[in-house]
Amino acid sequence: MHRPFPTRKTLGTRYNLKPDTRPVEAQRLQPGDVVVLEPECPTVVTRMLRAHGGVHVWGRYIWEPPHAPHWPLGDFGAQERVARALPGEYRTPPRPTDTNP
Repeated sequence: MHRPFPTRKTLGTRYNLKPDTRPVEAQRLQPGDVVVLEPECPTVVTRMLRAHGGVHVWGRYIWEPPHAPHWPLGDFGAQERVARALPGEYRTPPRPTDTNP
């Protein structure tokens, strides 16, 4: 079972709106990662396109159902830092090959 989150993280909702994050290079993001580009609006990465030294990312908010359409989160330089939720903040499979922050 997933651990419950304190109210300061959920802001009274059933979602973790304030996950602990660490900045990572945009090129290291993968579908399924949760990123925080705006305060209290965590977003699941649903699709990525890597081209010409950059990354175009699509996603949906964590409260949207999986069948909801995804939308563009933005274009990022490959080395640009993006706030990604730490392991354990959301139910996602572990990524043992991604240990370098």
